[in-house]
Amino acid sequence: MAWSRSLILTILNNLSLFVSKNQTNCDTHLPLFLLAYKSAEHEVTGLTPADMLFGRTLRLPCYILFGRPSETPSSKNEYMKNLEARLESEHAFARERFKLASERMKTCYDPEQQTTILKRKDLVWMYNPKR
Repeated sequence: MAWSRSLILTILNNLSLFVSKNQTNCDTHLPLFLLAYKSAEHEVTGLTPADMLFGRTLRLPCYILFGRPSETPSSKNEYMKNLEARLESEHAFARERFKLASERMKTCYDPEQQTTILKRKDLVWMYNPKR
């Protein structure tokens, strides 16, 4: 499984809040952290990683106490059709939200950039590190 650098940093930053001073109990907190991470809504899409992967929200321990409305389909074929349609719409929605977020970040970043137009025989500094 290829994990992104931002995911690894998120895991390490959040686990550092819970591990003991000598950092020997990281493994005991990892399963609960991953459960929380997979059931938390993403900032851009508003969907959880579990929604994107499984097409439904995770069944969390709090549902034992408070209950959850059941969404039982009448047949396996109906469930498969509903799941496929739900995943397609969620993935399309996520792609659109990521595209909008990317454009928003670009508009915030671009004004800070200054373009310099060089002409022939202009003097420039050349970075040439020596080993």
